[in-house]
Amino acid sequence: MRKLSTIVAALALIPALGAGAQDMSGLGALGSLGSLGSLGSLASLGSLGSLASLGSLGSLGSLGSLGPMTLVGVDGAIQAVGRMGLIRVPDGSERYERVIPPAPWSAQDPADSLYRLARRAIADENYRRAAQLFGDLVRRYPESDYAGDALYYRAYSLFQLGGERDLRDAIAALERQRRDYPDASTSEDAKTLRTRIESLQARNGNADAGQKIAEKAKELGLQKGCPSDDDDMRLAALQGLMQMDAEQALPILRQVLEKRGSCTESLRKHAVFIVSQKRGDEATSLLLDVARADPSEEVRGEAIQWLGQSHSPRAVAALDSIAANTTDDEILGKAIFALSQSRDERSDAALRRIATDERKSAHARNQAIFWFGQTHRDTDDMRFLRDLFSRTNDDEIRGSIIQAMAQAHTSEAMRWLVDLARDRSLSIDARKNALFWAGQSGADLRQLIGLYDEMKGQTEIQNQLIFVFSQRRDRDAIDKLMDIATNDSDRDLRKQAIFWLGQSHDARVQKFLLDLINR
Repeated sequence: MRKLSTIVAALALIPALGAGAQDMSGLGALGSLGSLGSLGSLASLGSLGSLASLGSLGSLGSLGSLGPMTLVGVDGAIQAVGRMGLIRVPDGSERYERVIPPAPWSAQDPADSLYRLARRAIADENYRRAAQLFGDLVRRYPESDYAGDALYYRAYSLFQLGGERDLRDAIAALERQRRDYPDASTSEDAKTLRTRIESLQARNGNADAGQKIAEKAKELGLQKGCPSDDDDMRLAALQGLMQMDAEQALPILRQVLEKRGSCTESLRKHAVFIVSQKRGDEATSLLLDVARADPSEEVRGEAIQWLGQSHSPRAVAALDSIAANTTDDEILGKAIFALSQSRDERSDAALRRIATDERKSAHARNQAIFWFGQTHRDTDDMRFLRDLFSRTNDDEIRGSIIQAMAQAHTSEAMRWLVDLARDRSLSIDARKNALFWAGQSGADLRQLIGLYDEMKGQTEIQNQLIFVFSQRRDRDAIDKLMDIATNDSDRDLRKQAIFWLGQSHDARVQKFLLDLINR
């Protein structure tokens, strides 16, 4: 009866899956969630007991924070600078912050329905229609509560279109807002938007706009004391000037970075981001100065992280020195990330030293191993990781090495992971971890199927292999699960196989499960 209930539960999942309600094939991604050990509690759900086997992936928890911890500075800088206008992200592409107008707030206003239509057009990125609708709103209902802000959103929509005439009309809309609706809620944002528009005009060859941008940027460098309300606008101008004439912008950025008051910390962080978008000795020198001398640890960390994008031998030498001498794990994490972005012998050697240095925290060593695995995949790199695995008894470090090896996606790496799963001298968690990553990284399914039979009597390893088979889309994986469900002498393993079969999209599975019921 218990077997029948398991099969029925499995069959119940199939229609929902066929309708696209749930795709369990993505369960492999759970490995990055860090705290998968908590899934063990799902064992209380009866037939879902197979998920308890995922608890062993708790050893991956240390990796869960690697990405966010090392990248938070980058993301923070991008978000902070986003509102200033055009930014250049690390891959060299340009990006504008997307703006969605606030929800309607005056249902009795005669312009309310037009505002709703225009807002939907912006949300759909139909900027031509949005510009037209916001313009119609102001023309038809100039006394509306929406009118002042509508001019801002019309200008924003035209800016997104980016044509020469669009940009002129956008400036005209902002000028009218300044003249006729000075109390509009978007009046301060309008200053920054206007600067963004002028920056784009200047890049398109408009000399007058270029002059305005240069003058606004210079104001930022000359400003004394704490930031003012216009600093967002001036930073947008400085960003635009950097794209047009870096030689003119860098001295202004140096002036900004020389400010030392605590109230200018955010301003300096923005300046560091802008400097990071420029390649060359002067930009590298500015970042190095900040990394060594800025009074704010956070600003120094931003500069350290961006130094990795400079691809300069001087930057690598400085990062190596920082990594070797700092006792601050957050600064060390940023240095590790920066080193991983600069592929040369010195950065490689620095990452290897950190990974092997037992005086460093486990967290820092895990970061070094993680980023090493992301960027280093030749034979010598794989040998280094295997040797490090054999020299350490720390399961957390071993877990990082297993994941790093899996990123290579080579047959040699896959064989090594399968061999780990066989090795009874290792902890059961390490062996299951190796199987998980082997399965996720494309290990030869024939090897894994053979390993299942070889591991007879080692239930936890066989359980993990059943999960690995369930995540593969290969026909042979489904065949193996059906074979286990039919023939395995261990009833619990048969139940696990049936459970995972119930989440398969393979057309053969429903008939197979019905045949099991009717036996």
